[in-house]
Amino acid sequence: MKIRWIAVIGASILVLAACDGGDAELSTDSTLISGGTNAPAATTTTTSSDGGTAGVSPTTTLAGQAVAGYNIVQRTPNDNGEAVIIVIPDGAYTDVDLENFIIDVIESNENIYGAEVFRDEAAVEAFLVDPSARTEEQNALIERHHFVTLVGRDRIEFRGPFAEFPGGAIGS
Repeated sequence: MKIRWIAVIGASILVLAACDGGDAELSTDSTLISGGTNAPAATTTTTSSDGGTAGVSPTTTLAGQAVAGYNIVQRTPNDNGEAVIIVIPDGAYTDVDLENFIIDVIESNENIYGAEVFRDEAAVEAFLVDPSARTEEQNALIERHHFVTLVGRDRIEFRGPFAEFPGGAIGS
């Protein structure tokens, strides 16, 4: 009985110590933009990628940020809605940031049924050139600045610098 009271008192002290009135430290995976082309200040995210060999699994952790704004530079109607080409500003994005961005774009634009996301307008211009007519420089530009493809409204495929990340159903 005495041991039980000591445990209750000890637990109470721990609870009171945890509620010291100071600022709580919160963590988040990402902040989504809401609607338009400008969003609040971005938060930091992290993404890990394991690339180990022979039983050794080194981990690379990337620090990222939410997409702070975007510009739809082209809209192409299709049978299911619109396919869009989007340019986002430079940033330290992760695959999680880009997936959250795509989810927010879909939720705020009900007519979107496909998207290409770039971080450079010159890469968009190169992308619009017929693939058989592209120069090596254009292909390299696309490879550096083409981040994501949205297929339909429910599948994401990572491109260029994010190609190492698996795509798949959004939100999975």
